[in-house]
Amino acid sequence: MGASSQETERRLTVWQKAFMRDQEWRKDELRDAVFWVISAFSLVLGLLFGVVGISGLPGFVVFFSGVVVVPSIYYASFLGVDDQDYGGKMEVLGDSVGAGAAVFVLAWTGIYTMLHGL
Repeated sequence: MGASSQETERRLTVWQKAFMRDQEWRKDELRDAVFWVISAFSLVLGLLFGVVGISGLPGFVVFFSGVVVVPSIYYASFLGVDDQDYGGKMEVLGDSVGAGAAVFVLAWTGIYTMLHGL
């Protein structure tokens, strides 16, 4: 019975594991899952800020605060992962913050310009 559960665990994709608690994560898998959480959060927040008409520094402050807090809550509370086992918070977040910032700014400025510009 132990081998069966191990085979099932090996067949799970990162996407499947991303919605399950208490799974074993490799460092690269966790970083991939966090990357997509940050990307989705950045897109949604950028679209929301563009629609609402938020501009300037407050938008960036909220984004950079949220881009650290939301994924941390996701992997610590939902997935049950301790970031210290993977090298710390910044090691888990890795390059995802920069890519997320690009997605956020593109969505924010694009929607803001379409709805509030000209």
